[in-house]
Amino acid sequence: MPNHFYTEPGCAACVEAKKFLISLGIPFEERDIRANPEYLRILTDDLDSRTTPTLVLADKIIVGFDLAEYELLAGASRTKPKKQAIRARTRSHSRIA
Repeated sequence: MPNHFYTEPGCAACVEAKKFLISLGIPFEERDIRANPEYLRILTDDLDSRTTPTLVLADKIIVGFDLAEYELLAGASRTKPKKQAIRARTRSHSRIA
């Protein structure tokens, strides 16, 4: 399953999260929700998120950018854990209006 990274223009947390993923060599497909309405539909309907960034990595979903959770998933991406949603505890994210 490919890793999907849902972003939007002007999202500072998206930029931070993207840099982190790239620095660890974690492959992902960036999905701009403003450029493609289908990505917005997937984000809101299928993933039940209204926040960017939202990362789908292996079978996990991280809503918002929580560095600690991203670091945990960097190692977990190699072990393919069970599907679960992780809601970021910090406020480093953008809410979709």
